[in-house]
Amino acid sequence: MPMIDAYATEGTFADKHTLAQNLAQAVMRWEQVPEIPLFSDNTAAFVHDLPAEAIANAAGASDYVRVQVLTPVGVLEAPSSQDQLA
Repeated sequence: MPMIDAYATEGTFADKHTLAQNLAQAVMRWEQVPEIPLFSDNTAAFVHDLPAEAIANAAGASDYVRVQVLTPVGVLEAPSSQDQLA
C-alpha cells in the first residue's frame, strides 16, 4: 500500500484530516493511477504531531517538517528522456 507520512511539531497543522486526505491524493497523482476505489481505498497518509523537543537540527531548531513517502519500487522514478520526447 502506498503511504505518505508527515511529521511536525504539535500545532503545525490546523486541519490534519484534510491534510492527510490531500497528501494521499497527491501520492495517487504522483503514481499516475486512476481515481478508482482500488487505489483510493489503499493509499493512505498519516500526520504525526511530535513535541518540539523531539525534533532538532544540529543548531537546536525544531521548525522542520519531515515528509516520507513509501511506494512500490520504481513507481515514482523520473521519466526517461525517451518518455519526455514522446
